Amino acid sequence: MRGRLGLAVGGVGLLLAVVAACTDAYLYDERRGEQLPVDRAVAFEGRFCTVGTNEVLRPIKVIVAMDASQSMNVSDPDGARATALINLLDGLPDDPEVSVAVVLFAGSTTAYLTQSGTPPVDGFVQVASLTDAQKLNMRRTLLNFQNPDNSPNRDATDFVKPLADIYSLINTDIALSRSDAGSSQALAQARYSVIFLSDGRPSNDQDDELLQGDAVVRIRQLKDLVEDVRVNTVHVFNPTQPVSSVCDLTGDGGCPLLLINQNADRLERMAALGGGNFRDFRNNEPINFLNFQFGQARRAFQVKELIASNFTAPPGSPLGEADTDGDGLTDAEEAEEGTNPFKVDTDGDGFSDGVEVHFARQGVDFNPIQVALPDGGGLDPGCPPPLRAMDSDCDGLLDCDEQFIGTNANVMDSDRDGVPDGIEWRGGTQGSSNDLDEDPDNDGLSSRAELRLHTDPLEPDTAHLSVDGYRYQMEADGPPNELGSQCYTFRVDNVLLAPTQVEYLDGGVDGGGELLPDGGRPVVRGAGYNSLFLSVAMVPADDPTARTLTRAFRYDSARYPIGGIKSPVDGVIRVNPENFVEGCPGRPASTPSSP
Repeated sequence: MRGRLGLAVGGVGLLLAVVAACTDAYLYDERRGEQLPVDRAVAFEGRFCTVGTNEVLRPIKVIVAMDASQSMNVSDPDGARATALINLLDGLPDDPEVSVAVVLFAGSTTAYLTQSGTPPVDGFVQVASLTDAQKLNMRRTLLNFQNPDNSPNRDATDFVKPLADIYSLINTDIALSRSDAGSSQALAQARYSVIFLSDGRPSNDQDDELLQGDAVVRIRQLKDLVEDVRVNTVHVFNPTQPVSSVCDLTGDGGCPLLLINQNADRLERMAALGGGNFRDFRNNEPINFLNFQFGQARRAFQVKELIASNFTAPPGSPLGEADTDGDGLTDAEEAEEGTNPFKVDTDGDGFSDGVEVHFARQGVDFNPIQVALPDGGGLDPGCPPPLRAMDSDCDGLLDCDEQFIGTNANVMDSDRDGVPDGIEWRGGTQGSSNDLDEDPDNDGLSSRAELRLHTDPLEPDTAHLSVDGYRYQMEADGPPNELGSQCYTFRVDNVLLAPTQVEYLDGGVDGGGELLPDGGRPVVRGAGYNSLFLSVAMVPADDPTARTLTRAFRYDSARYPIGGIKSPVDGVIRVNPENFVEGCPGRPASTPSSP
């Protein structure tokens, strides 16, 4: 018995010795901070699902603008354009998301056949709601249109006026949609298609405004607010009498065929400016709109990009460097510039320190450490006070930063490349244009690959990829469900944490503020906490170039191993499908301001 007891006591002693040895080695080994590598890697692991076909409904809005001036009685004597209009309405999907506006123009008059008013408050009607009687009335009105204008130019053809009205119609509709709570997601997917039909010759020379000015271009530019806006054009010339190809050199007849070709060319160039297609109907060819693509209201989505980033670690995650406030400047750079490492915008002018310093180094008149005057002056101009500190799309860039660098403050992925604007800015790529297939540092890796790895697209750093690069795994989790949603499992390894600074209540600048009873300053955020970001970008399966739908997950509780222990302790951040949200995590869906 004594022998067994001695053996047991000896075994316990040996076990305690082993435990003590392990504990000492992990917590108290004085060499650990200098000789052993820091365990600063964490991983994202989880599951996400693409949106279903009925989860995001895409508004399809078609504007048909038809020339109703007297010249069309010669160019289209049989009224084929009216038949084409009815065929279009009958062929559009019978879906509540599909709407149409029919516009007639003659002289300086624009008449709406779908709603009253010039322009109407809402010029669109659901195609599914149109009755056969309403369609027949549209046909009659189109073919028998009487211009109520009694001015001398009542029978003239004016292109600029109806195009301005079309711009107003679309812009107003976008504003109404933006003011409708909960419609921002659908609006981002909306597609407006204009069909502009005429025999192609304004009575007055308007080519400067049409082809060199913004009459067409500004309609196209509205696509920055939605998924797409296109201006398609149709040239019609089907007279009952043949057109002579001989020029009248002695009278006023001119060169008829040359003029017709010039009219068609004008409309074709307008379509090119409007991002649309052009059709030319001559020689009694039946008019149709089959060449124009309007899109689908309900679509399946596929994954375009899964990307992780650490906003508090510079590209390459260099050991010992951090960007505590995530403004794009390392803490060392902030000390050099005199900015606050705990405030994204030190002077409160609406532009982040990183943006101000970046452009100041290029000669722009920016100063990130100005002091506001009582009258509101003293700061860099350009950012209205209501927008200061705002990040409407939660992509990691302030709204006024985005206005300055050319990205969209209401869209997380402005250039539709699948990477949020904030990640692109920190990596040195262009968030306003898709440049991710380029390799500016000539290290054999595209900018897209480097952003995913969290390395620097502007510095050849491939020698450290095996140590510093993020690593991705993703695979489909079964087939799509009955709603068209495809789920995936994923893991992103080697997300490296940075040694951020402790933040005190006073901002850590002047040591002011009320002290604690022990003489210390209140801590707002402990040292070592990092801001991690994970996003999934999806695109419609039928149009991979369309605007991306981005869902993001933000995690601010990961902690660099202060004292040898990191958080989470096992190094794994678990993410569920419901953790990926549109816009700002934890923020109720907000309504953007009108354009």
